[in-house]
Amino acid sequence: MVNKKMFLGILAMVLVFGMTVVGCVSSRAPKSFQKGSGGDTTILLRQGLDFDQAFREVAFLLNRHGFETETIQPEVGYIRTRWNFTWNDTGESLEAYRVRILCNFNPSRTQLIIKAEAEYLEGGIWVQGFDSRAIETLRTDLNNVVGN
Repeated sequence: MVNKKMFLGILAMVLVFGMTVVGCVSSRAPKSFQKGSGGDTTILLRQGLDFDQAFREVAFLLNRHGFETETIQPEVGYIRTRWNFTWNDTGESLEAYRVRILCNFNPSRTQLIIKAEAEYLEGGIWVQGFDSRAIETLRTDLNNVVGN
C-alpha cells in the first residue's frame, strides 16, 4: 500500500513537471521579441515626395510584408495594422505571438514614425514589447521607398 501511494505521488509530480516544461517551451517568445516599450524608428521623408504618394507606398509595403491594414486615416497620416500571428522566426501561425505595425506621419509631413508592437502569451497573460526584426526590416525597406 505504501509503495502504491509513493508511486502515485511520484507519477503526479512527474506529470506536473512535464506539463510545466512543455508549457514554458511552447510559449517562448521569438528571439526578435524585446520586452517593454520602444520598437519605434523615424524615417526622414525624401524631399519633394508627395504625401499622398508616400502614404500609399507605406500602406502597400506593409501589405507586402503580410501586415493587413486595420485602421487607415490619410487625413491625419495614421496607419495601424491588424495583429499578425505569422511574424516570427518560423513563419508559422502562432496563437501565442503577435505583431502589429503603427505608422504616423508628423504634422509637417516630413517624417514617418514606425512602431512594431509585439505581444506573446505567457501563462494566460499577454506580455507587451516590440519586435526588433519587424522594425529593422520595415525601416530598411521604407527608407528605400520613401526615405532619404
